[in-house]
Amino acid sequence: MKYTFNKNESDRFTVVGDLRTSIMMTLVNVFTVFPDKQKDTLWALHKIYKETVRHQPGFISARLLISDDGTKVTVLALWDSQQQLATIKQIPRLQNFHNSELLEAVISSDAHVYSTFIEVPGALHKHRKQKTD
Repeated sequence: MKYTFNKNESDRFTVVGDLRTSIMMTLVNVFTVFPDKQKDTLWALHKIYKETVRHQPGFISARLLISDDGTKVTVLALWDSQQQLATIKQIPRLQNFHNSELLEAVISSDAHVYSTFIEVPGALHKHRKQKTD
């Protein structure tokens, strides 16, 4: 359930959750990688999300980001609930994935789960239709 509050047009924001009963979780996982392995890591993560994670109950979407300095690959994954996110640890393919050659490319991984609470839309986002008079 989303709640939108409009104090005025410039202060518009959308509350997408409640801290007590969060309705959407965001997994942020930052992989520090060897610069020559950044693209390999990106494609390995893309493959696992495309082939396995996207079919899991509660999975909403993911963005895979690479840093301009070549040392980071970041996953931003949205899930319906903490419980559904927790179930991915039980998937054998994901357990094997983290034991694969990917580990040779990854220096470290820093994962955190966040409750999605407020979304602030851009004023002139390219997907937003502009008003015409």
